[in-house]
Amino acid sequence: MYSLAIFATLIGTIHSANILGVFMYPSPSHQVVFQQIWQELSLRGHQVTVVTPNPLNNSTLTNLTEISVNFIYDEVASFIYEDHSSPYKATETYYNTLHLIAWKELNSPQFQKLIRDQSKTYDLILIEYVHPVMYALMHRFQAPVIAIAASEIPSASYDAVGNPNHPILYPEPILNFTPARLTLWEKCQSVLFFVWSKIYYHNTVVPHAHETAKKIFGEDVPYIGDLERNVSMFFINRNLLLNPPRANVPAIVEISPIDTTPPKTLPRDLRKILDEAREGVIYINLHGVTSAKFNKKRVTILQALSELPYKILWKWDYDQETPSNIVVRKSIPERDLLAHRNVKAFVTEGDIHSIEAGISNEVPLIIVTFMQNKPSNVKRVLKLGIGGKINLDTLTKTKLKNIVVKVAETRSYRTKIKEAKNILLDKPMTGLESAVWWSEYVIRHKGARHMRSFAVDMPMYKYLLLDVILFLVLLVTLFPYLCYCVVVKVVKKLMSKKKSTEKEKKN
Repeated sequence: MYSLAIFATLIGTIHSANILGVFMYPSPSHQVVFQQIWQELSLRGHQVTVVTPNPLNNSTLTNLTEISVNFIYDEVASFIYEDHSSPYKATETYYNTLHLIAWKELNSPQFQKLIRDQSKTYDLILIEYVHPVMYALMHRFQAPVIAIAASEIPSASYDAVGNPNHPILYPEPILNFTPARLTLWEKCQSVLFFVWSKIYYHNTVVPHAHETAKKIFGEDVPYIGDLERNVSMFFINRNLLLNPPRANVPAIVEISPIDTTPPKTLPRDLRKILDEAREGVIYINLHGVTSAKFNKKRVTILQALSELPYKILWKWDYDQETPSNIVVRKSIPERDLLAHRNVKAFVTEGDIHSIEAGISNEVPLIIVTFMQNKPSNVKRVLKLGIGGKINLDTLTKTKLKNIVVKVAETRSYRTKIKEAKNILLDKPMTGLESAVWWSEYVIRHKGARHMRSFAVDMPMYKYLLLDVILFLVLLVTLFPYLCYCVVVKVVKKLMSKKKSTEKEKKN
């Protein structure tokens, strides 16, 4: 009761603020993280304006204004999922894709209207961290910025708040290395990629973003790299269960799991299907798999699923003719469905939000992998013993049937995922509560520069102690040499004196 009173008092000190949110990346698994935050801020009484490709369209949120950039899905769909085996090429493709997305969205009529509206002022800007060009909004609206990431971010991005990086302790996510278990060759790869990625980001990506920002916001926009170093905080959707622990400065807040709301009552028709499925239900949501990829395996997948003894509930955006035991819906309340007692397994592409949903509801996971999607998540699920995996490219009817039956019927998966749930949810504050509290903290203090590390403004040679190392090397090498010179000089002087004495004696 006492803690509730304190919390209520704290809430009372927060006045309604104007908040702008810009969440640019067209991915449902990304947007579902941000939706929780902007919805909750709106419910807390703040006036929230959001630019997103996935608007909630909830008329009950009277404090919320959503600016849809949903067109971006069609614009870049064929480019986003392009694959490259090399992490160097994949990184270049990743940032080129993000630049394309940012350029198209910033030039859209709806975004241009927002930028040019001189009457708009904001107390806080929330930016999805994927591309640095969006930091120009900090200059345009003269407001503090919190960057939010739906998953782990590249090491170069941590430089904005001076967060410590180490290529062996924290290998780049794209390398898919297991920290603390790197071979010597993997260590060499990690160090080389770590150095290259920082050089590439700060010397290619950021300057390119700055040129774009000048075209959109005007020639007077400060250098994007300088704006980036003024970001107040980072919210990162990571947790200690699914991600390796790392040392963070106070400006880094981990907000996973973001959604821990109790399940709601299912729609009557869905509840009827689940209640009557005594044999169990397999739930499928592969929102990252395009229709083109699915069509290659369509017949195989449907044949395998039709032969399973379970009812199949599939969240799918495309109309497909399916066998009698498969129910396809374009919209399914995922977390509410997963809470039903008859759900025996969750087939997913392996994004962190889906994994957390499965763990929170104690439903074992089956991750469908394709083109190296989210390999670190797959590794972690397998290591925890909370699910299995199957590769879409090598999928066969027998393989799919076997993995579904194995995960659905093996008791150990249920036991392990219950243990995982206890760890995941054992926190003093939920991810959403943390995100809201720190957002309001930044509003109260008009920024949070005091939470950055001094490393942000420190030259690289000082951060790496190169000046100290050089001084010590010079000291170690010069001191013996100076001693040698002194000894030689003293010896010569003594010898000279001795010779002079002997000469005088002879005389």
